[in-house]
Amino acid sequence: MKRLYGAMALLVLLSVTTTAKAVDCRINGGGWITVGGGQNINLQVPVTVRLDTSQNRIFLEGARLECRYTPAWWSPSPAEDYWATGSLAGSPWTPGPKFASEGTGLRINGTNRNTPVPVGIRVATMPDNSTGYPIDVTPYILMRNAPGNPIDIRVGDNLGLLRMTQTNNGNTGSSQLIVTYLAANNFTVSPSTCTINNNNPIEINFGEVHQRAIGTDPLTTTVRSDRTLTYSCPDAGITTPITITYKGSPSSFDTRLLVMTNPDLGTALVRAGSAVQVNGSFLTRITNSVGGDDVTFTLVRRTGSLPATGAITGSGVLVMGVP
Repeated sequence: MKRLYGAMALLVLLSVTTTAKAVDCRINGGGWITVGGGQNINLQVPVTVRLDTSQNRIFLEGARLECRYTPAWWSPSPAEDYWATGSLAGSPWTPGPKFASEGTGLRINGTNRNTPVPVGIRVATMPDNSTGYPIDVTPYILMRNAPGNPIDIRVGDNLGLLRMTQTNNGNTGSSQLIVTYLAANNFTVSPSTCTINNNNPIEINFGEVHQRAIGTDPLTTTVRSDRTLTYSCPDAGITTPITITYKGSPSSFDTRLLVMTNPDLGTALVRAGSAVQVNGSFLTRITNSVGGDDVTFTLVRRTGSLPATGAITGSGVLVMGVP
């Protein structure tokens, strides 16, 4: 009877130890964070915002998340942890404020799943072997097939919240993992697959000009280059007003001019007889998914200056949006 009593006591001890099981997770190779069974792990991670035109998605990359089965004194054992999408606190992915009106999703183990992502998708299984296993989940933003306003991301912006749940085959409770994604880079992108000039660069080469031939007014200078802008969207039947914004750094002597490497020179975008302010826009239109405008780029010098000779360069971006 004493031996039988001893065996029963051992079984009770095993049961008590199992219910005290903990959960370990870490991010980007950092220290393991351990919580008791039924508690939550809250993490924050900076990620890179990257446009993938081949998949028509904006990915939030750089969060290398790992979890492991917390070993006990009887390891190894048949015990396993399971990690799945979603939690009692909410859906698997909640986008941040700047993505709230966009389509989103999660790339899970290499498969893209658009929102609403189902709760309970098994992402990883953790055997009792003290090894960290990846939680292979990457959030993304869907590109639109219609015009949309640019999204301006700044370092530190809240990009969204990932929720995961841990369970196990011992029915000893579960824990939740909550990861807040923060922007690690500044990034401005149009969420639209509509294009200007089929996304080809617009190169403006004014050629060789004498300093005195460069005018001081963007509308009258004779150093100019005429171009046609074409607009298109991949889906047929889109008819809507759009804006074209002249993005860049303005010249110190005239905010209608894009700054150049020579501080006495600037480049203007002229449309319909007016110079478009740098970081300003003009209103135009797409009809049945196509549109276009004739514009002129002009080179302008600072009044009273005689610019130094030599090559000059500058760069800007034309961005399609909606009013």
